[in-house]
Amino acid sequence: MELNLRILQKETNFKDLERKIFRIVCNEAREILKKYLENIDQAIMECRDKDKFKLKDIKERTFDTLFGEVTIERRYYKDSNDEFRFLLDEYLNIPANDRQSPALKEIALDLVKELPYRKTADKIDNILEISTSHTTVFNWVQKEGSKLSKEAETKQLDFFRDGLIPDEKYGDRKEIEHLFVEADGIHIPLQKDDNKKGELKLGMSYQGWEKRHPMSDEYNLTGKKYYGGVFSSDEFWKETAAEMYEDYSFSDGSISVLCGDGADWITTGKEFIPQIEVRFLDEYHLNKKFFKKLGRSKFVPKLLDNIEENDIDKLRENLKKARQYRHKKKDKEKVDELKNYLLNNWEFIQDKKNDNLGLPDEIRGLGAMESNIDKVLANRFKKRGMRWSREGARNLAKIIIADRNNSLEKHLSKINWEFKTDDLRKAYNTVQKKYSRSESEVLRATMPALKGPKSGQDWVKGLRNISDPMTNNPVI
Repeated sequence: MELNLRILQKETNFKDLERKIFRIVCNEAREILKKYLENIDQAIMECRDKDKFKLKDIKERTFDTLFGEVTIERRYYKDSNDEFRFLLDEYLNIPANDRQSPALKEIALDLVKELPYRKTADKIDNILEISTSHTTVFNWVQKEGSKLSKEAETKQLDFFRDGLIPDEKYGDRKEIEHLFVEADGIHIPLQKDDNKKGELKLGMSYQGWEKRHPMSDEYNLTGKKYYGGVFSSDEFWKETAAEMYEDYSFSDGSISVLCGDGADWITTGKEFIPQIEVRFLDEYHLNKKFFKKLGRSKFVPKLLDNIEENDIDKLRENLKKARQYRHKKKDKEKVDELKNYLLNNWEFIQDKKNDNLGLPDEIRGLGAMESNIDKVLANRFKKRGMRWSREGARNLAKIIIADRNNSLEKHLSKINWEFKTDDLRKAYNTVQKKYSRSESEVLRATMPALKGPKSGQDWVKGLRNISDPMTNNPVI
C-alpha cells in the first residue's frame, strides 16, 4: 500500500501511472527470469557428471525479452573431449549467437508484415521499451524468410526433379473436383540490380464461393490459399504446383481454371498446374484495358457487344473505325495496343462464356486477384517509396504469405527454444532430493497446533482457515 501511495503522489495522469506500473512489473519479471535461469544452472552444476564436465568459469549472457534486457551468470565447462560448453544453454536449447527471445521475435515479425523495418523497431521500443534496431529486425526477417524460401525450393525439387509424390511425404490430400487459380504480379523498385524494377509474383487458389451469411448478396472465396513471392515465372509455377499437389488430389475428372491478365507468364501456368482445362481473362483487367486505351469512347459498348457475340470479324472492323476516328499518333497507337491485347487473348475471353467446360453451375465472376494482391503484397511493397533487393523482397513476401495461409505460427514454433525436458527433470530431481523432503512427505505434513490445547484461540482459527479443511494439510 505504501508503494502504491508513493506512485500516486508522483504521477498526475493515468497514462504515466500505467507506464510506471508497467516498468515496475517488467523489472520484477526480469528478476524472476534471472533467478529462475540461474537456479536451473545451479541444479545442472550439482547433478552433472563431474568426471565428464569440469567446471572452469562463470560467464554472463544477456537476452532481450518482452520485459526488457535480462543478464544472467551461468557456468562454463570443459568436457572430456576438451571442448568448452555452457550446459544451461544446451539444456534450454538457446542458440549460441541469439540475443532476442522467441516471443520478442514473433512480435517483430507480426509488425513487419505491415510496417517498415525502422518503424517496427520504433514500435517495439515505444510499446515494450526495448531498444531494437531496424537492422536487427531486418536480419530476423531474412533468416526466417530464407528458411521458408528453402522449404518451398525443396518441395518443388522433390516433385519436379526427383518425382516424389507429395502425399507420400506429407500425408493425405483433399480430393477436389474444381480448383480456381488466379495469378498477378506487382512491379517493385529494385536496388543493387541490373534492372530498376522487378515483378514480384503472387498466386491464389480457391475451391468455390459461399455466401457471407444466408441472407447476404455478397460471397467469400472458399479454401483460399496464396502462393509465390518470387520473381521468376518458372520458379513461381513450380513452387505453386508442388504446394497444390501437397494439399489436393486431382482425379481424372477434376478441372482447374487459370485466370489472370494477358501476361505470357500467367499463361505458362498451364504447363505446371494440374488438370488445367481452361484459361480465363479476368473481367477486371479487360475492363481496365478498355478504359485505359479508349476512355469513354462510343466504340467501347460496340466492342463489348462483339465480344459477347463472339464476332471477331466485327471486332476488327470496329477497332479499325476507332483508330480512324483518332487523329493523334499516340491515340492511334493505343487502339493498336488494345487490338493486339484482345486478339492475343480472344480464346481466353471466349472460354469464360463456354457452357460445355464442365464447370459448376454456381460459378461466379473471377478476378478477385487484384484486390487480394493489394492486401497481401502491394500495400507493403509499393506504397512507401522503398527499394528492395530480390532476396530481401522474397524473404519478406514468404513471411507475409505464410501468415495469410495461417502457417507462419507453425513455422515460428520451430524457433521456440524447446527445452531438453528429460535433462532438466533429472537436474530438478537431483537438487530436490538433496535439499528438500519428497513430495509425499510434504503432503503428509500437519500443523500440530490445529489439534492442540490452544485450538480454540483466534490465531489457531486463522491457521485453520488457510489450511485444507479436508486433510488439515497446509495449502502450498
